[in-house]
Amino acid sequence: MSQEFPDIRFRGELRPSQEDVVKIVREQIAEGDTKFHVVAPPGSGKTVTGLFLWAEVLQKPALVLSPNSAIQSQWAARTDLFGINGADIPSDLISTDPKDPSLITSLTYQSVTLPSRNEVMLNDFAERLWIDSLIDKGEAKDPTEALVWINDLKERNPDYHNKRLSYYRKQKRDEIIQAGELSGLLHESSMETLGLLKERGIGMIILDECHHLLSHWGRVLAVTQQFLGDPIIVGLTATPPDDMHKDTVDSKRYREYFGPVDYEVPVPAVVKDGFLAPYQDLAYLIRPTAEELRYVARTSDQFTELVHDLCNPPMNEEGKPIREPLDQYVQRILGTLELPTGKADNWLDFQKRASSFAWSSRYLLKELGKTVPPGVPEFPGTSNDEEDPARKILDMESIVPVISWYLRHALRGSSDKEHHALAEKAISRLRILGVQITETGFQNCASPVSRILMYSKAKAKAVISILKREKEVLEDSIRAVVICDYERTSAVTSEISHLLDEEAGGAVAAFRELLNDEETDALDPILLTGSTVLIDDDLKDLIESECLKWLQENKKKVTLEWAEDAGFHVLKGKGRDWAPRVYVQMFTELFQRGITRCLVGTRGLLGEGWDANKINVLIDLTSVTTSMSVNQLRGRSFRLDSDVPQKIANNWDVVCIAPEFTKGMDDYKRFKDKHKRLYGVTDDGAIEKGVGHVHASFMGMRIDDVEESMVNLNRDMLDRVGLRSKFYELWKIGKPYHPEPIKAVEIKASSKGSDRVGFPPGRMGDPEWTETTLTDAIAKAIIRSLFEAELIDAASWHEIFQKLHVSERNGGYIRVFLEKADEKASAILSESLAQVFGPIEDARYLIERGVDVEYQESRLQGTWIEEKLPNFLSDFIILKTMKTKRRFEVVRVHAVPKALATKKEIALIFEKYWNKLVSPGEVLYRQNSQTQALMDKATEDGLIVNDAVHEKEVFM
Repeated sequence: MSQEFPDIRFRGELRPSQEDVVKIVREQIAEGDTKFHVVAPPGSGKTVTGLFLWAEVLQKPALVLSPNSAIQSQWAARTDLFGINGADIPSDLISTDPKDPSLITSLTYQSVTLPSRNEVMLNDFAERLWIDSLIDKGEAKDPTEALVWINDLKERNPDYHNKRLSYYRKQKRDEIIQAGELSGLLHESSMETLGLLKERGIGMIILDECHHLLSHWGRVLAVTQQFLGDPIIVGLTATPPDDMHKDTVDSKRYREYFGPVDYEVPVPAVVKDGFLAPYQDLAYLIRPTAEELRYVARTSDQFTELVHDLCNPPMNEEGKPIREPLDQYVQRILGTLELPTGKADNWLDFQKRASSFAWSSRYLLKELGKTVPPGVPEFPGTSNDEEDPARKILDMESIVPVISWYLRHALRGSSDKEHHALAEKAISRLRILGVQITETGFQNCASPVSRILMYSKAKAKAVISILKREKEVLEDSIRAVVICDYERTSAVTSEISHLLDEEAGGAVAAFRELLNDEETDALDPILLTGSTVLIDDDLKDLIESECLKWLQENKKKVTLEWAEDAGFHVLKGKGRDWAPRVYVQMFTELFQRGITRCLVGTRGLLGEGWDANKINVLIDLTSVTTSMSVNQLRGRSFRLDSDVPQKIANNWDVVCIAPEFTKGMDDYKRFKDKHKRLYGVTDDGAIEKGVGHVHASFMGMRIDDVEESMVNLNRDMLDRVGLRSKFYELWKIGKPYHPEPIKAVEIKASSKGSDRVGFPPGRMGDPEWTETTLTDAIAKAIIRSLFEAELIDAASWHEIFQKLHVSERNGGYIRVFLEKADEKASAILSESLAQVFGPIEDARYLIERGVDVEYQESRLQGTWIEEKLPNFLSDFIILKTMKTKRRFEVVRVHAVPKALATKKEIALIFEKYWNKLVSPGEVLYRQNSQTQALMDKATEDGLIVNDAVHEKEVFM
């Protein structure tokens, strides 16, 4: 302990996850590390963890930086959990004043990163940055080629050239900020604060909610750390940047600054330890309104029309196309191997330098029934399957790369202004379909169709159905929150302004809908946004009384003013204290008490930092998919409620689908993306990451099956509202669990599910296989093989069998994993099962599986009994002498797991246990000509495995 640092001790007991963080930091400090990156969900004790590291581990003067003043104050307040020799920490050792730092100083990021008003921005190297970008993205192989391209663009299309140059000027300005000196970057007040902190000898910086460092704060703080003498850094966040933005400059800088996550406290662990409330994630599927659906239908054919128009240009007076058609352009480029930056040496060189065009162009020609030029390989793949439910989406995703190339190089790169205009028109048409053509390629963007589905008017009506069911179960204890992106929908494009008015998809529209139904109106809903407070009309007098009482008790000087609207009142306040921070706190307390049982608001107001532990219903109508934003929203309902020891919150998504149309599943895809990093409890008690925890069917459901299953799925979801006690028990709060995620695999039988079952071969007394018992037998055959081949560590295979968990889930899925097993064993079993039940294309060895099937036979069939006796008598005798018999039939051909297929002798071990536990069968070398003949016959007979298999992470 430092001689100058007092003997500060935590007066409580650390949680298991907090102890883990402390242990890791101690170990890494001993190894010389100076930066620590900790991810922990809201309510898991990040503040106490940070203070413990300051007081008992690092023991250095510390600076805590937070994104807002509320969190800044929390850090100072939580020091009351620590003491010196049994007494409170003296107040003069704790500071929130930037001009008076102390032993621990809690400030906001803004206080030390305020930009200088006289900041000088240099733009001289913007063109160099553009050149580097073209080379990085493969559009040019060296600076000379890139400069030729830029100068050519400047001559042929100066407007677009200037637009792009302006973009790179801005990027260069940001670079200068990132690399600049503090004195040139920061305001005088920030420089003064940093100088005082440096004098204080700051040895530790705690960066709370450090995901905010993706912005200007992050650009400055790396330089700030050096200025302060490189103190130890502890970054704390519930929501680290996700993979969606991993290639952005800010995200790369964030990763370089913090490095990998040193410890992540998973939400399930904190729930199981009893420090967060359990929850279940639910989804409600809807269709667009009739008017919305008509627009989606009209838009659906636009991509096909665009391809047709690009391939069939108008003719000039001489009867010639006014430009080179898309398909002919593609054939010419493939034939000459010409690239914008020069001719490729050969096909392999061309493919390397323009891989997406090389693939997409041949796909397009195949679709159009056109041939590729001599010397160019045919497109590697089968022709389109008209029964493929994703057919239209596949077309678009596969052909967009070649269209992007044509628009950027053939049209935008032309000297003909009419070609420029055509390019911009085609780009606008693609934007409607959710594709943005950029300078060097294309990227997905929000399309009008996506926006219609995202903010469909039908979603507000779905909220009614959800809340009615929740109210039926929870009665007066219901505390529901409906969160939207905006108060009103912003930036509605002209194409859809007739469908989405300014309120559609916003909080105001949802609020109005709640008032229109008698049952949800009885919840006395209140709307809160950054600028508006709307009150249910019959609640006005009570709310006015309660608000005046609260304002008086909290010494807030506010005068309330009321205005009437159709079915509700608008509350406005006058006075210096009337601000969102005040009225959100006030109405949150009224919500907690049940004066209102439903709040409608925006994620900006009811998101990060907002806390109401009574929430038991959260309906998410936002468009967010990043794990950072999703976790912030979900974190609102996790808080424990001391009045409800067995609280479990329901988190709802409302998803709008139109699977029969192009882009009609965008909202469903957004829903699946949202759940990629979320854990939730499943019907068999596993805590699973991914959309499968909402319902097993969402994992493997084909696009065209979603609508067919919509009624049943919605019924299941509404039924689960009444099963809170069951799902609380499934979380197994307080019971021992494996501290790390376990690898698991889920298998769903193919459409020919009956072919997978039958009777175990040669075992007359055994019952018929079920999906579960068959999967269990195959898993045990793999385990025995892995154990004998010494590919899995255990005292005996019996020990592994005891850890084997095989259970059936809703939707016909079988889940398999090893409980309390080491990571290597879990992973190799999951991978092996996925390979046995998955595609066989890459398999080295194959093995057949058969079953005994029952049939009826009489020994008198085909004898004189049938020939000589009357039919009625022979039929009677044959029926009476019928006996049940079994015969062996091959029903599937499986891959031998890769771990057991490295050489023949190991594959033979698998064959031994396959024969013992599953079915007679011989391992067959895939490349053998006889095996290929067998494969052809098996394919013809439908014996090739095509089960849906998903590898997952679960907590148990």
